[in-house]
Amino acid sequence: MPEPRPLEPGDPARIGGYRVTARLGSGGQGVVYLCVGPHGGEAAIKLLHPWFSGTSSARRLFDREIEAAGLVRGFAARLLASGEHEGRPYIVSEYIAGESVAERVYRDGPYGGNDLLELAAGTATALDAIHKAGLVHCDFKPANVLVGPGGARVVDFGIARALETIVDGTQDLRGTPAYMAPEQITGGPMGPSADVFAWASTLVFAATGEPPFGAQDDNLGQAVMYRIVHEEPALDDVPPPLREIASACLVKNPDLRPTARDIISMIGRPAEAPLGSQIGDPLTGHTRTIVCIAYGRMADRPIALTGSHDGTARVWDLAAGSQLGPPLQHRSAVLSVACARIDGRTVAVTGCQDRTVALWDVASGERLGGPLTGHTGAVVSIATGVLDGRPVAVSVSDDRSVLLWDLAGRRVDGPPLVRNNSVMSVACADLDGTTAVVIGGSYDQAVRILDLTDRRATGLPLTGHTNTVMSVACGTMKGRPVVITGGYDRTVRIWDPVDRKEIVPPLRHSSAVMAVAYGLRGDTPIVLSSGANRVVSVWDLHTSELMAELRLSAAGLTSSAVPVAFGELSGRPIAITGGEGLAIRVWSLGEP
Repeated sequence: MPEPRPLEPGDPARIGGYRVTARLGSGGQGVVYLCVGPHGGEAAIKLLHPWFSGTSSARRLFDREIEAAGLVRGFAARLLASGEHEGRPYIVSEYIAGESVAERVYRDGPYGGNDLLELAAGTATALDAIHKAGLVHCDFKPANVLVGPGGARVVDFGIARALETIVDGTQDLRGTPAYMAPEQITGGPMGPSADVFAWASTLVFAATGEPPFGAQDDNLGQAVMYRIVHEEPALDDVPPPLREIASACLVKNPDLRPTARDIISMIGRPAEAPLGSQIGDPLTGHTRTIVCIAYGRMADRPIALTGSHDGTARVWDLAAGSQLGPPLQHRSAVLSVACARIDGRTVAVTGCQDRTVALWDVASGERLGGPLTGHTGAVVSIATGVLDGRPVAVSVSDDRSVLLWDLAGRRVDGPPLVRNNSVMSVACADLDGTTAVVIGGSYDQAVRILDLTDRRATGLPLTGHTNTVMSVACGTMKGRPVVITGGYDRTVRIWDPVDRKEIVPPLRHSSAVMAVAYGLRGDTPIVLSSGANRVVSVWDLHTSELMAELRLSAAGLTSSAVPVAFGELSGRPIAITGGEGLAIRVWSLGEP
């Protein structure tokens, strides 16, 4: 989007529950503002001009159209909500920090080589997702394709059709003349093929610096619209194979144009999902709040394990995008999950509201024996590891205890590791050859590390948080083990567990940090941190920079806490989240 500019006299200070901080631009539909939401995340709001007010019944139709457009995922900026401010409708969308294709071409000249192919593949994939949702963009053009650090994203889709519900037939909402299809100009029916025509015109502009029928050369665009209807496109400077693809898309008869899916096949290369974009459709099945997620593998198959207040744990085949087997039925809410390997089998370990721990064979969906007992309160966190060559689990309960479990023997291993201490989260780690458990607590905001071999603390607690430590994770950084913690003090902290000190300054959130996860993006260690503001932040540990934010729509969330896990899919790093719309979502973390 354009660089934020200062607000002007008369601009609103607030729109709905959003605080307005800057102007991003203005146009024929309205003014676009940069805003900060009620939970601290940034968003873009388009406040429509007064003549788009419409009737109350038309406004309801408008809101439904925006809600439908909000279902589109992937290479498109998400539409998050709509509302009314002083009689004027507004639309809330994901804020994309980047410049448009138009701005890039005007500054640096045409795209070329691999950049052009990536732009073609990404925008065609976005168009396919828009059309699969039953929408037509109606105004696809270089200014509506934004390019940021995570790749190209399409914006303003679905808005034209939504506007048609709140204006009378005299308003001209057909698009931008140089990128309109012939049927838009002649008044024919509008369908996905019109977007395909506009997509090709946009790619020709990106490749040459000029639209295929020339630029708009008068105020009304009459000359360029005449050429679109009656003349052939100028494609000589478009490199193959895009020249042939553009030619097929720019035929006058809409019935003869390829679909967006056809274009992806014609390009011959799948688009790499940009950093922070959703991969595939949401995975649904749970009927109540999803409270925990773990990543694992069953043979070579990547899986996600989830637990819910609906009394089930579910296993998801991430490659197939579907549930694997029937739900794992429990007698109460499943509050914590982890994956382990026992005798060559992938096993799901679940902790429940009814104070029990259970083991499940993931391949068969069968429970391995009866529930394991030992806690006298709900089991709120669980982690797995290997101790002296045998699989173990460590569990936390709201009975203020931490237990060690021998998973193969299906029994509690010794007395509690911790008694009478408010613990929120645990993680198992190999700290320079020592099998250890990291324990995050609440009563003194400290983090403790115990050697599981002798059950003793490895040193003094790690102190620095100023409020409850909600989540802990372990990983490596520059060849050394690290501990990652997130807390109610709105920080993520990175610790050297050997030297007992923070490695980098705290990574600061705008809300409480409810969950953290660690992973590798190629050779780069990254941290995922989930805030109470329903935003999952992606951090580069080498630089402490915020790489991306995964924003979940507030409308479909059943809890402020969004569980998150790190994983891999087809050799590429991913984030896995729950919470929104009772669904599991998989997000691209970019190229490794």
